[in-house]
Amino acid sequence: MKKSLIFIFAIILHISFSGFAVTGPIECSENGDSIVPIDYSGLSGQFRLLEDTNLGVNESEVKAGLLYDVANGKIVWEKNLNTIFPIASLTKMMGALLTIEDINAGKFHWDDTVKWTRTYVVGRRKHRRTVSSPASYSLRDVFKASMIASNNECAEQLAKYIGNGDLPATIDRMNQRARELGMLSTYYGNPTGLPAPKWAYDNSSTPTDLLKLTIEMLKYPEILDIAKMGYATIENGKSTSVIRNHNRLTIDFSGEVDGLKTGYTKRAGFCLVATTAKCDHRLVSIVLGSRGPQIRNEVVRDMINNYYTSIGLDPLGPYCPSPLLPNPNLAKNNQPVGDGQYVTVSERVKKVHVVKNGENLSLIAGKYKCSTAQLKSWNKGKVKGTTVYKGQKLYVYANVNRKVFVAKVDNGTEEEDDKPIVADQTESIAVSEVQEPDTNTQVKQEQPVVAAKVNKTVKPQTPKTEAKAGIAKSKYIYHTVAPGDTLFNIAQRYQGVSVAELKTLNNIQKVRSLKPGMKLKVKVQA
Repeated sequence: MKKSLIFIFAIILHISFSGFAVTGPIECSENGDSIVPIDYSGLSGQFRLLEDTNLGVNESEVKAGLLYDVANGKIVWEKNLNTIFPIASLTKMMGALLTIEDINAGKFHWDDTVKWTRTYVVGRRKHRRTVSSPASYSLRDVFKASMIASNNECAEQLAKYIGNGDLPATIDRMNQRARELGMLSTYYGNPTGLPAPKWAYDNSSTPTDLLKLTIEMLKYPEILDIAKMGYATIENGKSTSVIRNHNRLTIDFSGEVDGLKTGYTKRAGFCLVATTAKCDHRLVSIVLGSRGPQIRNEVVRDMINNYYTSIGLDPLGPYCPSPLLPNPNLAKNNQPVGDGQYVTVSERVKKVHVVKNGENLSLIAGKYKCSTAQLKSWNKGKVKGTTVYKGQKLYVYANVNRKVFVAKVDNGTEEEDDKPIVADQTESIAVSEVQEPDTNTQVKQEQPVVAAKVNKTVKPQTPKTEAKAGIAKSKYIYHTVAPGDTLFNIAQRYQGVSVAELKTLNNIQKVRSLKPGMKLKVKVQA
């Protein structure tokens, strides 16, 4: 009898490990280090592993990753291919996939209005108070803020919207969709990628699973149309803002790198899923656990360039923007003053399409990358059934690029992905005095969209009396920049020092200008 029970128990265990997908959190070790998971047979599925030994990838700078040649269906470089790691904001990729699937199914439309009330703290000390303000964005703009600026508030609101207000239902759906895609080692506990109260419950995945998700997302050109934007505009009511893509490669190699998503928490490190299709040869690069965004970007850039070179293609080339167009609102030879730069932003504008001979609704919809249902909704009363006539004027929406001058406002860096985000620079001082939450705790506070306001620079004023008191109690030292250092991790080493202070003290305009050997002036407590 006892032997029979043991035999039955062994069979149950075997079926549990081989036949069922993971439905709960998948443990990865503390501080982002991983354990070797069970070697599921056939986990890589359709992916062939044919490593290219000539790539020369700097593997010491990443904990895991891969390079996948989509055109030939093979993985040409990998490290810890099936090992589980926390993925931070790479979580938002699944939210984007579910959204685009719902849109294509006709459940939602890009022009739907997403509304909510955001709250944040303003004031100082005894005068601190909670302020509420309405937020109203199109579904497209919420999608852009989530994928481009990696905004946590918008990612959560997006999940609520596609779940008809039921956030837990959307999270369950994220995990279910992962199983459908064969992502057996992936777990989602929230739609943002923010750290869970305990490290074992962080959103987690493997390079192989993330590749499966990426391949599915590549079926939808609308995702890449947004993910490749270096800069984009979003509108909250009548207010227009410019957001910058956290994936710097989309800016440095505009037109060549067209996605996909960055991620960062202290436990996950700096992560990136990058896509490119130079010369129509599609590659997907995935890296997890790098110690700095610039190091991570260099690893990805070099592996892509080395592989393109090995197969006889040109490497990624620096983007050469066209000469700046004159601004008709400025007097001759009178350029905008102050720190800032011209950037090319993509925005959606309303246009009039004149129907040509032989055109129908389907052809017009294909031209403007929309559905026939959307065309009808934009032209209520003008289109009956599916019939259109030559010379008929239809309203359509199209993406256009334009150059705008954006003041250099600190609008949120990757290092701030796991922290609350302030809505406006005028509130930044007040909010910064509120104790920051432990990054090991799920952030409950809603996080407004971070964006640089166009043609507007706001400089918060600090009372002179407080400034003098601070100087009297402080002294300055010099920090020598080591390889891999970022302003963020340097600031963390010195209590009370912020990234903004380091930039001001050392007249740093671009974070990328930080080089090993540089000496930075740092204010420390005496």
